[in-house]
Amino acid sequence: MWFYKCYTMRLAACCVLALAALHGCSGGEKGVLVAVNQYVHHPNLDATYAGFREVVDDWAARKNQKVVYELQIANGDVSVANQIARQQVAKKPALVLALATPSAQASIKATSTVPVIFGAITDPVAAGLVESMERPGANATGSSDRWPYERQFDLIRRLRPDAKTIGIVLNPGEANTVASMTLIDPILQGLGFRKAEAPVSNTSEVFAAAQSLAGRCDVFYAPADNTVLSGLDAFVKVAETKKIPLFAGDEGSVRKGAAATYGINYEDLGRETGRLAVRVLEGASPGDLPVAVGTAGRLIVNLDAAGRQGLTFSQEQLQEAIVVGQQDDS
Repeated sequence: MWFYKCYTMRLAACCVLALAALHGCSGGEKGVLVAVNQYVHHPNLDATYAGFREVVDDWAARKNQKVVYELQIANGDVSVANQIARQQVAKKPALVLALATPSAQASIKATSTVPVIFGAITDPVAAGLVESMERPGANATGSSDRWPYERQFDLIRRLRPDAKTIGIVLNPGEANTVASMTLIDPILQGLGFRKAEAPVSNTSEVFAAAQSLAGRCDVFYAPADNTVLSGLDAFVKVAETKKIPLFAGDEGSVRKGAAATYGINYEDLGRETGRLAVRVLEGASPGDLPVAVGTAGRLIVNLDAAGRQGLTFSQEQLQEAIVVGQQDDS
């Protein structure tokens, strides 16, 4: 499992502190502090953070600045995300990078003065992070990773033309999930799909929820839901055992075992997020900077996972795809 399992001393165990300085920081010398509040460990968020750092580090090198990053992980716990936010704001960082909706909500709630740059948010307006995408207002801006749902479900229709019902595991308590389903529902109707849902409140429930859908759907779909994506290994296990193809909305989930998707490049999204941060570090007001939206459209296929889930692709489809994994022919 790629997410931490230690909960004994909750905040100490959940929060991973990573400090890095440019140009060999010495003694008690201070640099530009960038606090990072990340909700869970997931390839998408990790890639967003990596892209962000690439841009900010490049800016720092050109400006002969020194940047200190403080990364803390909430492990999918909203109360921990709030604790992290309060602790980080008390240190008066130059800005906060908040990755995923719950961490962004926590950071914005914790301060009205420290700039908050959020990353990988499905719908920043619906989540209450900004007033509008064009003029966020207040002390926050960032990036949106709204998935290309139309292309994703059209892909499912083309690969499984006889499919009638999509099985979706989701946490109805997550704002990003609610926003995603508002966009997904009319697309499903337009393509003639029915929907079967199984709600969860934490990652430990994902396996049982997926099992409950196995006899009621033709394909699985993992939405933009932090709880579900954190428990994706369990979802994949059910998909392989029951031979039900699992589609997701992001490249990271396909690399972890979903069959295919049309998705965005999260490192590129992180770079866009980093460019916003640089403008803030140079004096711009976050509320005046439009939210950046990720560019989507890459077909990602995991041949190995798809084979175990009973899904095949034509040569024509594979020619346009970025293929990850090798199908097991044994």
